[in-house]
Amino acid sequence: MSGLEGLEPEPYDGTNEKISDFENLEDERQRSKIETLKKKAINASNRFTHSLKKRGKRNYRVPSVSIEDVHDAKEESDVYGLRQKLLDRDFLPVRQDDYHTLLRFLKARDFDIDKTIQMWEEMLNWRREFGVDTTLEDFEFEELEEVLQYYPQGYHGVDREGRPVYIERLGKAHPSKLMRITTIDRYLKYHVQEFERALHEKFPACSLAAKRRISSTTTILDVQDLGVKNFTKPAASLLAAIAKIDKSYYPETLHRMFIVNAGPGFKKVLWPAAQKFLDAKTTCKNTCFGP
Repeated sequence: MSGLEGLEPEPYDGTNEKISDFENLEDERQRSKIETLKKKAINASNRFTHSLKKRGKRNYRVPSVSIEDVHDAKEESDVYGLRQKLLDRDFLPVRQDDYHTLLRFLKARDFDIDKTIQMWEEMLNWRREFGVDTTLEDFEFEELEEVLQYYPQGYHGVDREGRPVYIERLGKAHPSKLMRITTIDRYLKYHVQEFERALHEKFPACSLAAKRRISSTTTILDVQDLGVKNFTKPAASLLAAIAKIDKSYYPETLHRMFIVNAGPGFKKVLWPAAQKFLDAKTTCKNTCFGP
């Protein structure tokens, strides 16, 4: 404060208060708009819960918006059968009682009902132990801005079909610096929180905008400058834990993955190492390499 000594205060005319009141009003209007969109998105998500008596093409209506959702008759029958078995075993919480959620798990286990039920039970146990259902409300990732400096990633826009686009710049990741400002456990909590936000807010909002059911993402992995330095022990542990969560508890949410800026040695040297952390289905069917 020594640099301010000797300065005379300007006469008070109330202008700052008026500006502050105006800014507060604008903030309130903005929050109101966001809340309105969020309510519409949540309402749309609720409307998606299954109606299994009718087959084929159906339209779910939310205020002034018609969202197209097409069900395959065979898949619908399998979902109905799985749902009944889960209800009989008391394995179907209201939060997971959703047609497309059940379908994702069936696809992950090639429509084998017994294997799907086992996978489903493991998912429910994990959600209880991890505290997933309350993570949107009770977890604060205060170090996010710093984390993004050493692990740049996040959602950015949508693809041509309206799916949210998720981008990771793996070549810019610095695992050793990342572990100085957070922990693997805290980062995994953040990762799960973002997955829950995508399922309950981002996908419904994208569905409203696209006027059709959106339930998967397009991922872009930018591997420019990626090298052995990025594959440290902490990085391997983090990637393995993330891969376990994605494959086991949020299956079939990736539509396609694009790997960009891959140098000539990437597929030969680094890609085999990276594949250890990815689902075989993802690497075989959904991965495209670009310049």
